[in-house]
Amino acid sequence: MYKFKTAMYCRISHDDLNQQSESIDNQRLIIESYINEHKNEFELVKIYIDDGISGMTYDRAAFTEMMSDINIGKINAIIVKDLSRIGREQIETLNLIKKEFVVKNIRFIAITDNFDSFDSCKSDGLSTSFKLLLNDYYCADISKKVRSAQSAKMKKGDFIGSYAPYGYNKSPENKNQLVIDEYASQIVKRIFNMYLSGAGKLTIAKTLNNEGILNPTMYKREVQKLNYVNSNKLTKTKYWTYSTIHKILSNPVYTGSMVQHKTEIKAYNIHKKIQVPKNKWYVFENAHQPIIDNETFNIVQNMLKTKRVHIETTENLSKYTGLLFCKECGRAMNKFLSKPKKNGSRYITFKCSTYSKLGKQNCTIHSIKESELDEILIKEINKFMKQALDSETCEYIRNNSLNEDENKQKDTINNLNEKLDLCYNKRKTMLKYLSENIINTEDFKEFDTENKKEIETIKKQISNTEEQIKNKKNQYNDYTVWLENILKHKEITEINRELLVNLVDRIYVSEVSSEKSVEVGVRFKGLGD
Repeated sequence: MYKFKTAMYCRISHDDLNQQSESIDNQRLIIESYINEHKNEFELVKIYIDDGISGMTYDRAAFTEMMSDINIGKINAIIVKDLSRIGREQIETLNLIKKEFVVKNIRFIAITDNFDSFDSCKSDGLSTSFKLLLNDYYCADISKKVRSAQSAKMKKGDFIGSYAPYGYNKSPENKNQLVIDEYASQIVKRIFNMYLSGAGKLTIAKTLNNEGILNPTMYKREVQKLNYVNSNKLTKTKYWTYSTIHKILSNPVYTGSMVQHKTEIKAYNIHKKIQVPKNKWYVFENAHQPIIDNETFNIVQNMLKTKRVHIETTENLSKYTGLLFCKECGRAMNKFLSKPKKNGSRYITFKCSTYSKLGKQNCTIHSIKESELDEILIKEINKFMKQALDSETCEYIRNNSLNEDENKQKDTINNLNEKLDLCYNKRKTMLKYLSENIINTEDFKEFDTENKKEIETIKKQISNTEEQIKNKKNQYNDYTVWLENILKHKEITEINRELLVNLVDRIYVSEVSSEKSVEVGVRFKGLGD
């Protein structure tokens, strides 16, 4: 008899730790008993456990590993104690079951919820939906309570960040209190003193890098042994930068002041942060021991204001601005003008900005003349144009470019409509439970207010997406004319800004030993690289 290759999945969050019924051991016992009772159907292949992880996120190590094993065919059945072990966010959990498990023919069983994706008669759809709804409310309620508690702490001047600012540690006795880190605080003082003495931010960064002093990110990881990830997109950055120095010099935390609530999130399941008006910030002076006195800090702030200049001037711009990058470190290439030759002529070169600002310890020069770059681009673009002149390629662009984008947008609208239907179904379900006195009027009103907000948000998203489709069609009409015109040019002999912006996505300069090679990413709308 065929047996399903089965995964046991258990999860417990910090909020469940005091509930014996939700313990990992209890979950395992229930699932093991179920498998033993149905041993002719299931073969336990692997146990996946996420300990102390919230059900509000799907970014969990064991869960991710399990999904990976599904994709490679290692398992084709999942058994959990209840639906909330998979996730507490209703819409996401429903989508996961439908799009990941059902579509991939993965059998999914939630024992105490009497849910089996392979047995529609056995699974109570309304009950499942309502339990997911309760999970959703659990998420919203917990998030609301957490934000309320955090707000109360911020209003008292307590520190609520996950990690202390560089120069401080969290107090062992009170994690909401900052205490001075003796080593890092000396580096902070040195940065302020160097700046007061006339050193620029880049000079300070180079000095610290040359001396091998760990930057704040690496100090947190290697010295303080924290699982810290820099929010900077260039996650491999392990050195001091202009930006790092500027942030330290302008941060009032070093005067003993606590400034918080500068950003917030709209809802528990919308993680994008929004800026908070300055008059709504929580500011407390003398919240902790200062590293820098107020007089010194104010002098530095005045210096920062007077020294601030526009780095990007018209003279510094080139036709390659915003398109040319170092392949090794990912940062932009900077433009340099050579010294005049005897005949007065000058030429433009591009160099890696990391090398220029922070020295050869952090990246190599990657130097290339503009004239050399022009030659390479002319060759690469003409090569691409010859391929584009192929009638079949042109036909593909005309027939498929718009359709492909429109289909993606329509898929988005379909997904949004599904969410909208779920919102309406939520209300029907809650009305049913209101009539049966399962919930009271106050609970229903609270739900209805939030549900209406969610419906309005989704409707706006649908409207915006429909507008995008309309705009895309208009853009496509202009694009086809542009394409036909540009394909008339059998050969390009000169590079200009307009041509680059229209055709090129990015240009990477990579350095191999003493040779330089250029990779050109040419982007035609609808074709990609």
